[in-house]
Amino acid sequence: MISAALALLALLQLLTAALARHRGRAGRLTAILGCALAYDSAVVAAGALVGEGPALEALSVGRFVVHVLATPLVLPCAALTLRAGRTALLGAWTIAGALVVLGAVTTLPGLHLRPRAWADTLRYADAAPGAFPVAAVLAIVVLLLVGLTAWIQRSTPWIALGALAVLAASAAAPVAPPLGNLGEALMLAGFVAAMRHQGDPALARP
Repeated sequence: MISAALALLALLQLLTAALARHRGRAGRLTAILGCALAYDSAVVAAGALVGEGPALEALSVGRFVVHVLATPLVLPCAALTLRAGRTALLGAWTIAGALVVLGAVTTLPGLHLRPRAWADTLRYADAAPGAFPVAAVLAIVVLLLVGLTAWIQRSTPWIALGALAVLAASAAAPVAPPLGNLGEALMLAGFVAAMRHQGDPALARP
């Protein structure tokens, strides 16, 4: 049942990405993020069907690589969605790049995956005790700060609510891992809601 729910979630993430891609640069970047998150959900959804072994392990390595590369994209996504100026956008890309490097250095070297079952799902997780995705957490914390600023200054709550959803879901994920995927889906929906709240990007000033 959980595997089926994750497959549906992956489909919804792809549909959200498809809706976002027509909304200017912010939409196209958010669509890339949405496809990356959908990949993660789909691999976990298919885990029990694929079964324990090299195929699922290779797909799971892809999950970690996708998170290292894609999670920091939330910062330029937010900057583009909020139509930030060039300086703010450059800062968002700079921080995102630094977090990609940090994530690659702290997450990928020495990655040892072991199969983990939960309910009817099967995934490969990092076997290292106490492994902490510092770069991903930093990205979401910065996203929350940006979202709170937008909420206060522009009455646009959706980015902050999405970031809060991810943080809450991540805290609960050790008990129920699929909640992490749900939190990411809510964050993605928050970006699309913020774009709609901001209006048609074609009407924005240069």
